[in-house]
Parts: sequence; structure tokens; C-alpha cells
Amino acid sequence: MYKKTTKKLGQHFLNDENLLQEICSFGEIKKDDRILEIGAGQGALTKKLVESAAKVTAVEIDNKLIPNLRKLERKYLNLEIIHGDATKLNFQEFFTPTKVISNLPYQIGTKIISEICNYPEIFTLIVVMLQLEVANRIIANPGGKEYGSLTLWTQHRFENKLLKIVPPEMFSPPPKVESAIIRLTPRKSPIVNLYGDEEDYFKLIKTSFIHRRKTLLNNLKNSNLSFLNNMNIEGLLKNVGISKNLRAEALDAKYFALLLKEIKKNEI
Repeated sequence: MYKKTTKKLGQHFLNDENLLQEICSFGEIKKDDRILEIGAGQGALTKKLVESAAKVTAVEIDNKLIPNLRKLERKYLNLEIIHGDATKLNFQEFFTPTKVISNLPYQIGTKIISEICNYPEIFTLIVVMLQLEVANRIIANPGGKEYGSLTLWTQHRFENKLLKIVPPEMFSPPPKVESAIIRLTPRKSPIVNLYGDEEDYFKLIKTSFIHRRKTLLNNLKNSNLSFLNNMNIEGLLKNVGISKNLRAEALDAKYFALLLKEIKKNEI
């Protein structure tokens, strides 16, 4: 099997049989499941997934790895290999429901998670390996340095759980950082009700965290959001019980939703 990795693709191959089996167990795979694997690599996890008899779609961008994956595809009728860039997939086209079970390439992990969290109605279970740093940002609580816009985005529609921390020596070649397996499951309803203003809600959050060391007041005062034009930002914060000295990392989703509601109420 081809062993050399491509550094720019963030390749760290996982071949530990016990851990591969554990990932599949976390996915609670059933025979009639549809599974999406992003970053099939050398096919170690792919093989475990197809042996479950579920229908598996595996995506891989590296030309050098495709021949071995095609051999696997010819062997298993329940496997489809997509040779391409996973960040350019149209996730809306996937079968409903689909489970995502992957050892995500480091370079695209955050982008892929952010994108698939758009579709809780399609992706009914997500079990992925990521850098521990990224996993901690997804599962973070308010008040810590990991908490930010990625946290609020993923937690808006998905519940999360850290399942396992994976040391570097489990990979070939070993990365310089620890990894983690996390599970995301769709909430029955979003964590806050935004009454159709989700786009503005996340624009507000992104702006609130744009300079993490600055207060929420300063970030909002200096924003270019059109719906904040001519607003008394300090007054808005006071009306919803937010101190002007707080940073965005101190606020949970409820306060951002209250703030947006107050902004909309004061729009001209």
C-alpha cells in the first residue's frame, strides 16, 4: 500500500485496527445506513465501513491514492469513490439521512464541519477525527479562549460530545498535535429561536469575535454591519443586560439572540 504522504493535504494515515473499529462503533452503523467518508486516504477506515454492509461514499483528492481505492471499489459493490475536492461538494445533494464518519484531513477539517452543519436534516450523525484544538473549539463553553464563532455555529443546530483523545503515535506519519474524535447529533430545534434572522445572527457573532481581545462594545462600534448603522450600541447592550466591558467570549447563544432581537426592534 502507498505510504508516502502529501504534506499540503494534511495527510496522517490511521491504521490502528482497534481504533478504526472503535470509530465504526461510535457511528452505530446499520446495514441500511448511507455513510459519507471525507479523506479516504489509504482506505483503512473505508474498508471497515464497507465491511459493515452500509452504502459508503468515500471522497479522496490525492491522485496517488486513487488506484488502491478503485481496487477496493471493485471489490465492494456498496462502495462509491469520488475523486475530487471535498470542499467543493454540494452537500445538499446527499441522500437523507446520511452519516458522516471520517478521519478528516487537518487542512479542511474546520471548513468541512462548518459546511455540513448547514444540513442537520441530511446529516443525522457526524463522527469525525479532528485536531484536538479544533475539537475543543467545537465543544467549548462560554468564557474560555476556545469559545468563538465556530462554537456558536456548530452548536446552534447540533449537540456535541468529545468521544476520545487520540495521541500522535496512532498515525503515520505522527502529527505534531493531538487529535480527537467527536460526535455531533442534530438538535430537535435550534439552540435559540431566531425567527428567520439566522443570517444576521451569525454576521453579528462573527463581528463580535473579530478582535478577541477587544470588548464586544468596541467590536460592534467599529463594525461595517449595515443593520448597526446609527445604532446606540452601548444602549442596546444595556437594554439586554450585557455589560459594556465584556468580551464576546463571555456570552452564550441566548444573549446574542437577545441582542439581535433588540437591534431589529430599533431598526428604522
